Amino acid sequence: QAIIAIMNLEKIQSFIDEKTIKASDTINIALFIKLKLINKNSQKLKILGTGDLKIKINIEADLISKSAVLKLEKAGGTVKLKK
Repeated sequence: QAIIAIMNLEKIQSFIDEKTIKASDTINIALFIKLKLINKNSQKLKILGTGDLKIKINIEADLISKSAVLKLEKAGGTVKLKK
């Protein structure tokens, strides 16, 4: 059973607002683990669409909700899903 880290768009936006992560960073599981924002044993990253995204970001994830994709694309960002 893979350990899946869940991240909401509003949480990502707040990390950017707080300058914990840069909008220019590739936002992925490695970044979250490096910054100790999720459990280091997490194997997969799931993005959920709760909250609003104000800026263009690029995300790499294993799973993403439809609402998160829509909000991400509306803000001009991209998502790359791992196979």
